[in-house]
Amino acid sequence: MNTVRARIAYVVTMSVVALVALAAPAAAVSGAPVLADDQFKWFYWIGFVLALSLALWLLATLVGY
Repeated sequence: MNTVRARIAYVVTMSVVALVALAAPAAAVSGAPVLADDQFKWFYWIGFVLALSLALWLLATLVGY
């Protein structure tokens, strides 16, 4: 039981570290925050779907092992 908790903690920690490491360069591109142009605002819905699918994929991988 202890090894399962350790694996879960490891996977969650590594996922957060990878997310922060990969998202940091995107925030450093410009000095002023630019959210979106009006013609591209519809494009942000996919971010929520991708984030949820990544979380579910990580959970399925963890359960599979």
